[in-house]
Amino acid sequence: MIHMLINRAHQHLLPVILVAVLLITGGVALVLSHTNANQTVAGPGSLDVLAGQWQYLPGSAAGDQESLRIQPDNFSIVHQDGSGGQPNPPVNLFGTHLETSGSWHVFATLSDVQDSAALQLYGQVPLIADEFRVERKSIRLSFAGSTLTASRWNGTSQTPFTMSLPFSPAPDHTINLAIAKAGKTLSITINGRLAGIMPEDGSLSTGTVWLGADAIKTAWTLSSLQASADAGGHVGLVDASAMHVNGPDAQGLQTLASRKRPGFMVGAAMALAPAVSDSQYAGVAFGGNFGSLTTENALKWQFVHPTPDTYDFHEADALVALAQRHNMTVHGHTLVFGEANPAWVQALPTATASDKQHVQDVMTDHIKTVAGHYKGKMSSWDVVNEPLADSETFDPAAGQTFRNHIWYRAMGEGYIATAFTAARQTDPQAQLFMNEYGLEFDGERWDAFFALVSKLKAQGVPIDGVGFQSHVYEAGDKIDPAVLRAHIQKLARIGLKSRISEMDVYNDDGQAVQTQQFPAIFQACLAEPTCVSWTTWGVSDRYDFWQDDDGSIQQGADLLWDKRMRPTPAVDAIRQLLQ
Repeated sequence: MIHMLINRAHQHLLPVILVAVLLITGGVALVLSHTNANQTVAGPGSLDVLAGQWQYLPGSAAGDQESLRIQPDNFSIVHQDGSGGQPNPPVNLFGTHLETSGSWHVFATLSDVQDSAALQLYGQVPLIADEFRVERKSIRLSFAGSTLTASRWNGTSQTPFTMSLPFSPAPDHTINLAIAKAGKTLSITINGRLAGIMPEDGSLSTGTVWLGADAIKTAWTLSSLQASADAGGHVGLVDASAMHVNGPDAQGLQTLASRKRPGFMVGAAMALAPAVSDSQYAGVAFGGNFGSLTTENALKWQFVHPTPDTYDFHEADALVALAQRHNMTVHGHTLVFGEANPAWVQALPTATASDKQHVQDVMTDHIKTVAGHYKGKMSSWDVVNEPLADSETFDPAAGQTFRNHIWYRAMGEGYIATAFTAARQTDPQAQLFMNEYGLEFDGERWDAFFALVSKLKAQGVPIDGVGFQSHVYEAGDKIDPAVLRAHIQKLARIGLKSRISEMDVYNDDGQAVQTQQFPAIFQACLAEPTCVSWTTWGVSDRYDFWQDDDGSIQQGADLLWDKRMRPTPAVDAIRQLLQ
């Protein structure tokens, strides 16, 4: 039986206190406020952390009274082919976290720990890219049997310092945990006995502590969670779910575009972690520059449907709530894709007719469940993402037109029509798109794609439009606006809308290429009545990470705002064409 970890409001909310922070973004002051947010204690006294906001913690469900039931959901991030499985333990991002200074304590009661359990305290929230997680400053405490494994990340290496500490389990499977930070050391006490002291190395000295809890094999209950400070210290609670950016910026890209062409949407793919932990990012993302939010990773299969019997909507729900609060539309990405699928999906057999029917049932159940959960909340969906074979293997003459993934192996190209039909039946109001790269150029790839969508339209398949990804990774990817407009016009003649869906532009040759390509493609879309939106694959270079062939994590410079959250010349160029 499927269990859905769908958000439930906590019964007791914190007093209403307004905290305003001025954000200077592109010369415009915005106000980031936290209402219903804060409590503080200095010196003796304690705060009930669980009485705050926890309804958006992935892998959790409300327990009895003030407890949280932590479910074993096996969150992990896989490679494109479904292999690997980097752990991705959940963090309470859109909820309560701590502000700290000096010496402080956290007290937790973990009940019904039959097998294993883990708590993690983050001085900096982790960052999630397409296929990997960047672990920054944090301490993780993992309990299994009579051993506590304490791991520390210091923000400079992805390999943690780790130590094992023995402890005596209680007969009733309860762990009473006390964590005391004093200076650069962390003392860990379990069931009243000191288990060990580890060097803290600045991991929890950032002034903020975010909290996460996860189960490995069996569920357990977080029965209590409190925080206190020593004399001269300070600890406070902040509710990130109450965040609101007041605006909009009069020079924001969406603000200007709405005057130029009402209804035209400027969008960006966004992630929850920077949105709630970085006030500068929030000011840019929600202060009038974007009117549409694309769910960057939160609705990819491995994040929302990690095991056959589990759907987890916590993080995507938080992004939708943020978008609604700031009067933004949401574009769902993506219902069906050959990548970003967990291992259990990739391993589905396709040998027999029964196997193939089961794969189809798995796909349609996923579409109906996910699209159904967001019925009425999504303005549009990428129903099918990247159906064509990769450019390296694309060869229609040799029969290699489509990606040879699990859906194609089970259903052939018919999986596309099946997916769109299921999406339309589930949410008749959402606009349904097929998203692909390389469509901005003339040639075999465009010809094959146009033949595909023409056939779908002729068959009555409910497809509404096409997403041009418009990635410009290197000099050879530069897009000719005239060719792009011709393709948009050709789609319009068969009744299809268009959108620029994932644009980014390389910076290896300096910002001149960006300053030309970003506004040129923006103008090409803006000038075509059937091109309904222009979206970038991210907001700022501060969170533009990619993984090199040797596994090293690199930071790019491909987006509209740079690492210091300053607008690039491309932003000014777009503003000029809108004015």
